[in-house]
Amino acid sequence: MPGLRIDGVARKRHRSHVESSNDNEDSGSGSDDSSSSKRMRVTGDASFEVGDYDDTVPSQDVHQPGAIVRVKLTNFVTYTAAEFHPGPSLNMVIGPNGTGKSTLVCAICLGLGWGTRELGRAKDVGEFVKHGCEKAEIEIELAAGKNHRKNPVVRRVIRKEGNKSIFFINGNPATQKAVTDLARSFSIQIDNLCQFLPQDRVVEFARLDPVSLLRETQRAAAPEQMIIWHDNLKKLRVTEKELEVQQTNHEKHLADLKKKQTATQEDVDRWNQRQGLLSMAKTLERCRPIIERVVLLKQLDDTKTELRASKREQRQLELEEQPARQAQEEMVAYRDEIDQIARTRTGHIEKAKRSADRIADDIKADQAKVASFQTDIESEMNSKRGGKQSIAKMEAEITRLEDLRQNKPVRLDDTSSARITELRSEISGIDRRQLEVNETMKTARRQVHEKTHEIKEKKAARDRLDTQSGKQASLLAKLSRDAAAGWAWIEANLDKLPLKGKVYGPPILGCTVTNLRMADAVESQLRPLDYTAITCETGEDAKLITDKLYGEMRLHQVSIRTAPQPISFYQSPVTRDELAGYGMEGWLLDYIRGPDPVLAMLCDNCSIHRTAVSSIQVSDQQHRALEDSPITNFIIGQDKHQISRRREYNVSSTRVTAIRKAQYFVDQPVNVEEIRRLDNAVKELEQGIKEEVGVYNSSKEVVHTLETDLKEKKEEMKRIQEDQEKKRKAINAWRALPGKIAEKQTEKESLVQTLATSTDRIRQIMEKIDKTTLEIARKTLEYTKAVVLLRQLLESLVEAEIRLAEANSEVEALEIDNQDIIRRVAAIRDRVRELDARKKAIVDKHNAVVKRTNADLGGNDLSEEEVQVVQRYTENPSLDDLEDEIETTNARLSMMADGNPNAIREFHKREEGIEALEEKLDDIREGLNTAKGQITEIRGQWEPELDALVAKISDGFSNNFQGIGCAGQVGVYKDDDFENWSIQIQVRFRENESLAFLDSHRQSGGERAVSTIFYLMALQDLARSPFRVVDEINQGMDPRNERMVHERMVDIACRERTSQYFLITPKLLSNLKFHPKMKVHCIASGEHMPDQYKKLDFQQLADLAVRIRRQQAVAV
Repeated sequence: MPGLRIDGVARKRHRSHVESSNDNEDSGSGSDDSSSSKRMRVTGDASFEVGDYDDTVPSQDVHQPGAIVRVKLTNFVTYTAAEFHPGPSLNMVIGPNGTGKSTLVCAICLGLGWGTRELGRAKDVGEFVKHGCEKAEIEIELAAGKNHRKNPVVRRVIRKEGNKSIFFINGNPATQKAVTDLARSFSIQIDNLCQFLPQDRVVEFARLDPVSLLRETQRAAAPEQMIIWHDNLKKLRVTEKELEVQQTNHEKHLADLKKKQTATQEDVDRWNQRQGLLSMAKTLERCRPIIERVVLLKQLDDTKTELRASKREQRQLELEEQPARQAQEEMVAYRDEIDQIARTRTGHIEKAKRSADRIADDIKADQAKVASFQTDIESEMNSKRGGKQSIAKMEAEITRLEDLRQNKPVRLDDTSSARITELRSEISGIDRRQLEVNETMKTARRQVHEKTHEIKEKKAARDRLDTQSGKQASLLAKLSRDAAAGWAWIEANLDKLPLKGKVYGPPILGCTVTNLRMADAVESQLRPLDYTAITCETGEDAKLITDKLYGEMRLHQVSIRTAPQPISFYQSPVTRDELAGYGMEGWLLDYIRGPDPVLAMLCDNCSIHRTAVSSIQVSDQQHRALEDSPITNFIIGQDKHQISRRREYNVSSTRVTAIRKAQYFVDQPVNVEEIRRLDNAVKELEQGIKEEVGVYNSSKEVVHTLETDLKEKKEEMKRIQEDQEKKRKAINAWRALPGKIAEKQTEKESLVQTLATSTDRIRQIMEKIDKTTLEIARKTLEYTKAVVLLRQLLESLVEAEIRLAEANSEVEALEIDNQDIIRRVAAIRDRVRELDARKKAIVDKHNAVVKRTNADLGGNDLSEEEVQVVQRYTENPSLDDLEDEIETTNARLSMMADGNPNAIREFHKREEGIEALEEKLDDIREGLNTAKGQITEIRGQWEPELDALVAKISDGFSNNFQGIGCAGQVGVYKDDDFENWSIQIQVRFRENESLAFLDSHRQSGGERAVSTIFYLMALQDLARSPFRVVDEINQGMDPRNERMVHERMVDIACRERTSQYFLITPKLLSNLKFHPKMKVHCIASGEHMPDQYKKLDFQQLADLAVRIRRQQAVAV
């Protein structure tokens, strides 16, 4: 690599005796090295090309106060003895994995007084002592500040035994706190990931939540007072919330006390009234049986009187009903007799009609035979006349054929046959050409049709992208093209499928989240297949659709599910009141809207009915209650909790994971890239249609020319063929003449013989006609008799039907006349039965009351008050009035609380409590106003400075991204709770995208790494720290990002008066940007390193490598 300067050498132990000698040599020369190293400075760096290397260019920059000037290591991790001299600007530490690059980072952290926790590696500091050694030393020289006459030198001696450390400052013993105080005086913050990012904490920094990133940013780039202000604001906000809760609770308590006071005052006033009501209630209950007996006796007398009257009316109505009922029964019997006669006569008519129809059918059949015989005779006569004419024609034809045989026809011409063959070949060529051109036209038409259809589909897809349902459909296609294709097929063929129930689309289409605050929680419980699953109500439908999609359409990434139970089956483990007591807002099922079968499917597969959710944090007490409750899954804020219990061991464990941001059940932004792609595709298709139309038109002209040529060829061939055919027919006809003549002679002889037998056939047919005519006459007489009988039967049926109609009319009239009397008789009978039952019930009840009265009174006389009550109800007996009075008295008593002798004492005690509580509320309100005022005052100082700081960071961050052709910005998320204020980073790596928040779901690992390093670089000019360390931040980047980031880092870290920068990496690309202020530290280590490593001159090695490379290039 060009421009390498080796400032330190690391050796690995490979032979014990060699290691021992090296250790002795290092220990003997340690002080000289230390003293000389303090005077060493950077003498030069490499230029841009290998051949132009020059180490005589002096560095113009000096180390800023607190920057690292020198690091010396002894028996530390892999190093036996090494010394580093970092430059004041960018220091790149490179070397293969395992050579000890990150060991330098560990030495800086431990040497400046911080612990192993900041490294994320070994827990005990003694583990950093080289294997086989008892102690290790770290010596760090810092650039002096205004308060220092010389560079401070910090030394830490680590002993492996006991994990103990000894600190020295400028050679004098010091405490660890003194060392860290010295470092902090230079604004060195090793525990701030924005300044010190070791290899094993890179992932931790990338996973910093926005709230933690804000605090680390303030620590790195803001004055100490801003951190104090922020902490004070958080504490004051907590105090404010506590005071608000206290105020609410005390005000509620005060209102309850005042309410109780009012209630107590009324109780005291009602005490005497209650005693009077108790006495009246007792009197009414004692007199109830006597009054009830009087009432029952009166009811019994009334019932007996009404029963006697009803029985008299019943007897009278029954006497009136008897004649009418008898007349109606006689008329019904007469009607039934007439109806039976009509039915019998109808049967006779049907039988006679069938007999007459049979005779008529026989007559028609015989008449048809006679007509057929007459037709046969006429045919024979016509045949005889035609035979004679045919014989004459045949004789003339034979004579004509004999004449034709005397004339021989003209022979065929061979020249015409050759021309026909030539024309047929030309026509075949034209046909083939036509087929080719027609195929081209057919292809063009098909292409136009297909592209037109494709344009419609793409325009429809373009329109769908502007709607929410279209966005969701697009999202479904993105999640699973098979699921999208399968659901589209189901929708298109829904009416054709023999389904037994309904089929529901994927939840991504049919379900919505009612509260977008819960979208993160909802999606954290769903898996990818849950979004695209198709739900069937029956298992048969699921099997049918599975066979179609999997078997016939070969769609494999489709999930077909059923809802085994209705939605009401899925019950939550606790009630809503209990859930509210745990501090939870509801169940995930409460925030999803969709068809019940789809929700039931999600309950069965994702347990959304058993997963509780709250968008705000709960108290520690509520959290402990949740862990002991039947709820095993719950989401609080951005954390998902899963509890596993082993009941046999009475133990449980809780797994907490961070949930990701929602991507699906949110309002998706319009996919600009997809819209642009569809518009371009439509333009290409329209251009393709124009080209195909041009091909079609040109082909159509060719077809017209070919058709004209083909028509001329065919007409010429037709003329020649017709001429040839005429000659051929003439020759064939002349050759067939002898056979035709013989055939005509045979036909003539056959006709002569046929005419001789025609007269006998006519005589036989006439005999058949005579016999059939006699049979027709006999059957006609039988048909006449059958018709006469049928008419007589019809007359008798008409007579019976008239009498039946008269009888039905009489029955209906009697029923109408008797309907009223029958109804009255039935009603009075029911009334008599009802009164008998009532009489018996009253008698039984009266006897029971008498028995109970005698038992209750026991022979004692009534009191004067009881006598007055009995007299009052005897004069106007009403049991309902008595019950109403008793119920009213008891109701008034139930509304009055029992008397409490201590009521007055409690009343005054509460009065004193109210006064004390009002004084306390005044103090709380005063404290609350004070807290609000302090918040307003501190926020007025802190917020503007924070906005200005973040604006500067955002400008640097944005400039870094603009340098690589991307975009980025940094902002502050402001919440009512200062604990939730956070840094929001937005980036864009492609032109067709919009700015998106930086998280692990939207960007790749390399993009997050680029964003992280650019954020750290944006802090470079603002940082109060004299140096920053980044270890292997480029590991996740692709070559393009790594090259752009390196260029931006060189530009920023090598500017004037900037802080020191350490970049540790195991790899570098070739031809990277270089700056004279850069310093490259190449770590060389391994078993092949020579013992006298200090004598190595890597400049000579680099020159040797360049010469060898040039020689190889010349040889090639």
